[in-house]
Order: sequence, then structure tokens, then C-alpha cells
Amino acid sequence: MRYQLSLSILILLFIFACSSKKEETQKPLTDQQLRFEIYDSLVVDYLGNLTLMDQSPDGKHFLLIDQNTDSILVADISGKILHQYFRTGEGPEMIKGNRIGIGKFLENDRYIIPGSQGLFVYSLQGELLKSFTPDFNGVSQLVIPSNQTHAVKNNLAYSLIKGRNADLNPEAPDYKTTAKVLESTDLSTGEFTPIIAIPPSSKFIEVANPFELIEFHPNFSIQGDSLYLTFRNEPKLFVYSLDNFDRPARVVPIPISEFIERKKDEKPAESGFNVRDFFLGTINSVIPAGSGQLLINYLTGLTGDQVKEAVAASGSDFNKIFEEAEKMNTSGTILFNGGEFSQPITKPSNLGNLNLSKSLDEIWFSPDFEKVENDYSVIYKTRLVSN
Repeated sequence: MRYQLSLSILILLFIFACSSKKEETQKPLTDQQLRFEIYDSLVVDYLGNLTLMDQSPDGKHFLLIDQNTDSILVADISGKILHQYFRTGEGPEMIKGNRIGIGKFLENDRYIIPGSQGLFVYSLQGELLKSFTPDFNGVSQLVIPSNQTHAVKNNLAYSLIKGRNADLNPEAPDYKTTAKVLESTDLSTGEFTPIIAIPPSSKFIEVANPFELIEFHPNFSIQGDSLYLTFRNEPKLFVYSLDNFDRPARVVPIPISEFIERKKDEKPAESGFNVRDFFLGTINSVIPAGSGQLLINYLTGLTGDQVKEAVAASGSDFNKIFEEAEKMNTSGTILFNGGEFSQPITKPSNLGNLNLSKSLDEIWFSPDFEKVENDYSVIYKTRLVSN
């Protein structure tokens, strides 16, 4: 009888534990306090500003780039450098134009990297295997070499290669109604096709508003059968089906507190930009995290008074304006699970930029280079956990 009673109590305790765990997993994302937890790292015997671009599908190779020199490195899982080369500049093996984003593996032994004048496929050894050149002159506009500016799905490469609409005035009505923001490239035929106009529900479609190109520069990613698109100074997520780029299937507001947008009565400078343009709120990246989830990184931006304060503190040194502004600007990363957004995720102070997310249990960060001084390079492996 005592044995049966004890067994019954254990069963009840197990049921209660499972029920509690279920309740915890069903807790609304907005109520969870999330943080990035370091649990592993990739250590490379290399002194430089290394960023992880991608990991091969079989997990055996890491593709990295030194942002100081633009050198490309291939390392194994122990951090041993297998190959190192330079592919920026003139020459038959080089990326044509400027490198406009990070490289991504196509297969275990080759990767594709975007340039302002096309897409270029390389072997691990750095041999140029194939190139895809558009039927227009590619140009560099806003280039952020550490960002993802292309994605491959079903033998189609989607990219931010610009230049097709170079003959249109970006401030003219024709530009906003006819220009496309992305290019699709068939990797079998090499044909480039423009896709996705500025969505009707975006503030940038309003012809009366003289927004600058820097403000509606897009970021995007592909996950499953969806393409997720954002614009730099608009806290909205536009979700497209890969079968229909005419209109977004969903438009989701991104809840960022104190996100500084250009006011409708604020005109751009006649010269094309002013210092204020650089310190508006920005959506920096939209990174797939598996199972239809996204990690969205942003800067809240500075108020007009804060910009004036940064300019005054920098004296006549233009570069120092950014250093002063960085002290006041707030960066954050939030998780979107398809229906809800999290609060800003906390992270250890030695983590820098989010480089790669393979799942919520495998998220890679470069270090904060201002706080880390080593005679080697380290890329941190983290996971997302609840406090």
C-alpha cells in the first residue's frame, strides 16, 4: 500500500511538472526576459577584425572575413586556417565592383558572394568558379559590407544589386511607383529580374515626402517560403510569399520604443544629405532564426538635440561625430516568432555584432573589438535563454 501511494505521488508530481513546463513554454513572448548566453566559441590564430560570414551545411568549415583588410579566410571547426586570400580589386579572380555584403555557402565546397556588379561563386580555395553579371551597370549606393545582402532559395539568388533604375530620379513619382528594390537571379540561366516595388503601405511610397535613398535602403532575408523585407527608417516588417511579389501577404509593425523617424516636414539637405540623416532610427538586419522566427537588430536613433550635442562635442572632426553619437544611440535586438515580438534581448558586454543564426540554440557573435584585445580572434557561440 505504501509503495502504491508513493508511486501515485510520483505520477502526480510528474504530471504537475509537465503541466508547469507546458505553461512556461506557452508564456507570451512579450512577457519573457530573453538573453544571449555564451556557451562555446571558435578561436582562430589570427590577429584582425574577423567576422563570421557563414558555416558550411555539413558544419565542417567556417567562412570568415577580416573587415580591416577584406581578406577572406576559411577555417575548420578547430579554428585552423585552411585558406586565406584577397578577392577585392582588379583581376580575373576578383569580385567586380565593391563587395556589398557577406558570402554564403551554396554547398559544402563553394560559396557565393555579392558585388556591386554581380554575384560571384568561389571554391573554398578561392578559385572563381562562376560569375553572374546583370544587364545593367551595377552601382554602389549605401554599402554595409558586414550585412547580408543576398539569399539563395530554389536555385534563385535574391540580392540588393543596384543600378537598374539609375536613369530615374529617386525623388520623382516614377521612381517610387516603378523602381524595384531587389533583383532575382536564376543561377541556371544567369537572368536577372527586378522584383518588389515599394509597398503601398510603406510611408516611402508617398510622393510628397522627399525621403532620401539612405532612409529606404532595404534589408531582407528568406526563410521557408517567405521573404521578409524592411526599410532602414521604417519600423515595419513586410512579409512576401515567394510565389507573389506584387503585394506583401502581411505587414507587421515592429514595436521599438522611441524609434526616431524623419518627420514629414523635415526636408533633406539640398546637397543630398546632412548629418541628421545618419542618425535617424535604423532597422539594421533581419536574420532568420529557424522555425519561422526572426532576430531583428535596430538602432533607436537620436533626437535633433542629441545630434546637435554630438556635433558640438566633435569640434571640426567629422569622424568623431559618429563616436559621440554612438554614446547616445541605443542598439537592440528583438525576436519575432511570427505573431509576437520580444522585449529587447540582453547580451554579455563582450559581444559585438550578431554574425550568423542557425537556430535559437546556435547564434554566433563577433566580439566587441573595443573591449577585446587579444593576439587571436574569437567568434562566440550563444543560445537564446529566458532569465
